[in-house]
Amino acid sequence: MIKYRKQNALEPEKDAEISLNLTPLMFFAVGYVAMKALLGSVRKLG
Repeated sequence: MIKYRKQNALEPEKDAEISLNLTPLMFFAVGYVAMKALLGSVRKLG
């Protein structure tokens, strides 16, 4: 997870925090690469 926090010393109510969760993207990428490798090996066998 990536967190970014922007603080405004003069106006604390304008503080901003952004959090980005990259875990689902990582799972998708790993699954995509694994399926591509699996399909490639199946095609070579056939």
